[in-house]
Amino acid sequence: MTGPIEKSSSEHDATLDPILALLACPGCRGDLALQGARLRCQKCSHEYEIQKGIPLLARLGSNEQWNVAIDALTSVDYQEEFQRPNIGQRYRQRYEKRWWKRRTTQREIQRIGQLLSSQSRCSRLLDIPCGGGRVSVPLAAATDLLLQADISLGQVLMARQVMALEGKIAWFTASAFTIPLKDGAVDGAVCNRLTHHLPCEAEVERLIQELVRVSTKFIILSYYDHNSIKSLSRRLRGKYPGHTLRRKDVQTLAERHGTRVQIDVPLWYRGSRLRYALLQKPGS
Repeated sequence: MTGPIEKSSSEHDATLDPILALLACPGCRGDLALQGARLRCQKCSHEYEIQKGIPLLARLGSNEQWNVAIDALTSVDYQEEFQRPNIGQRYRQRYEKRWWKRRTTQREIQRIGQLLSSQSRCSRLLDIPCGGGRVSVPLAAATDLLLQADISLGQVLMARQVMALEGKIAWFTASAFTIPLKDGAVDGAVCNRLTHHLPCEAEVERLIQELVRVSTKFIILSYYDHNSIKSLSRRLRGKYPGHTLRRKDVQTLAERHGTRVQIDVPLWYRGSRLRYALLQKPGS
């Protein structure tokens, strides 16, 4: 599949029009203004490059960004891994090469579509991390404007290539710990296959806090169930099961940040390791 034709720098301005008023500096949350081929924060004066039409707003890092001490591992190494230029293509090929991964992708799309169908149509929906657009088609169908973001430029470029004809979509790089959007910029957010890569509770909580901040109605969040058959089996064999959460943990985190778990379903069956929770804001 070929991607969209590269545009001139003057044409890049128009591609940012739908989201420019929604964007915020990931450092101080100040307004961003377009100045030539860069975005400049009107509050702290930091400038952000626009590369291949994609605003580069991702801030790599972890707890030092929100001043919380963590005496444990962080996801910084994981973030660095996704900075490789060919990561978008490699990630997509990994899921397309094996039949069971293709089947898993289709099931993820079904589950996400099911949860989205429980909500009214969105004006704006955030897809973070967009993961090369692997499960993004139902998201584009559920909103008037889809915002796709990932900490990896390669993943965002792959998502643009895959999703360019699926609807009105805007792309930018972003860390889910410091989402470069204003408070309540989107109706909802979908965060697929990220929490189990975060090795400490402080990062998971920060992720949920940010998703809640930028959303006015709901969040769809995947997580590994601590009590699933596969998680239990891996622990018994002395293998790391990925960062896991108990269902009551998800409920506690949701309530701590002003939402509630409306729906919580397994990917496949009751004992599945991967689950999807829909966090609903009050009155939405």
